[in-house]
Amino acid sequence: MSFKKMALVTILTLTTLSLYAHEGHDAGMAKSLHGGIVKKSKNVFVEVVQDEGIEIYITDHEYKNLVSPKFPVTAYADVKGKKIPLKLESHATNLTVTTDLKKEKHFKLNVVVKFNGKDEEVTFPLEN
Repeated sequence: MSFKKMALVTILTLTTLSLYAHEGHDAGMAKSLHGGIVKKSKNVFVEVVQDEGIEIYITDHEYKNLVSPKFPVTAYADVKGKKIPLKLESHATNLTVTTDLKKEKHFKLNVVVKFNGKDEEVTFPLEN
């Protein structure tokens, strides 16, 4: 077999194997249900959607909504090392941040969920 044919067969084989290797896998990947950024803590998924405001969605690992008055969630913004507590407004399926952060160009949104008496925190780097 000529070198060109051997190279072509090798390239096609590697391409085919790499395509099949990725098919059907989502190991450890959390899916976004609302078009936002999803982070996983030990027991929950936290999704943040930033549009006109900031919305926070919290689900268990089976994607069941956990937002309720009985489920304690707090949040704060980390702006240049300064922690700013954020006011959250609860809705049926999500929380909204009511604190105005529009003047901050870059900040970290930290969401703290109390699950079985223990705090679980996830951080989202955001910008306006």
